[in-house]
Amino acid sequence: MFKSVRSVAVYVSDMNRATEFYTKVLGFELAHDLGPELCFLRSHTGDIYIYLEAGKKPAPVAGDNCRLSFFLEAEEKAAEVYAELKASGVKLLQDAPEEVSDEDACFQFLDPDGNIVEVSARIR
Repeated sequence: MFKSVRSVAVYVSDMNRATEFYTKVLGFELAHDLGPELCFLRSHTGDIYIYLEAGKKPAPVAGDNCRLSFFLEAEEKAAEVYAELKASGVKLLQDAPEEVSDEDACFQFLDPDGNIVEVSARIR
């Protein structure tokens, strides 16, 4: 039925803050500015599109609450991405990347609105 994901919608409370985070911290590029409450971002490879919609209230992350999260596959090693995000002051949800196979590790962090972003990357 489906063959791929074209874009991920991320609902945020403040467009300027979210755009700055996703472009300056995560390295996405502004693809389409659709006004003060809507924009599309794309990865430098053009493989990932993120649709930001502002004016939403963030839900708290607590206990066993179910939340939508999305995975980003990194070009660098997991430990390098983790260290870079930590140095940028990003709220990381693990003490270190977790090995999920002999080759891969993953970890989670929060964007400024508490949306969970998961990173999957090579260990070595």
